Amino acid sequence: MLRADLYEGKIEIESYISPNDCRACGFFSREEFLEKLRSGRLNPLHCKMAKMRFLSLLWAVRPNEILPEVEVLQLPAPGPIGLFPINHPGKDSPILVSGNSTITGEVLTAVLSTTLSPFWYLVVDTDGHTVDMAIVYKVMTAERVMKGIRRENIDDIAPESALFLPGFAASIRDDLAELSSRSVNVGPVCAAELPLFFGEKYWKVA
Repeated sequence: MLRADLYEGKIEIESYISPNDCRACGFFSREEFLEKLRSGRLNPLHCKMAKMRFLSLLWAVRPNEILPEVEVLQLPAPGPIGLFPINHPGKDSPILVSGNSTITGEVLTAVLSTTLSPFWYLVVDTDGHTVDMAIVYKVMTAERVMKGIRRENIDDIAPESALFLPGFAASIRDDLAELSSRSVNVGPVCAAELPLFFGEKYWKVA
């Protein structure tokens, strides 16, 4: 199987590491800490660190532990569109925006299965393209996201929720913020970075 590129190499783990993380596991240098973490030989029981924090860092440096293996597809593979509740979200729970590629759905489902935190998952019609290609072909636009927001009555269901775009969709952030009158944030390129991006407050480990 030819494995799809899930952009694991785009995770900039260094920006998340603090001296406290290193010391919590008995290291004084970030390089030594990361080397041991990447090797898979670092025992969480030996670290004075919250489980959530340890797992988020581990998944970022060893993303294959959280990401499924998905095959490269030669053609777009459209999946369902709509608004999907994750862990009983409320009127102010974050809204994760993505496209309707079946690859994207499989990857995000795997990552979201690791959290108990509430999210809304808005799947926009991108003609079945993954987000990177949807931006290239201009089928993930602020207008298409707004169409999804209106179709799913999000202004009534989640009036206080912020929108979170995948990293590759950063170019539509300003237009979407203007059209939606909401806070619009740009998340990571690789889904395995989501636990670190949201942090312990918004991503409780299942």
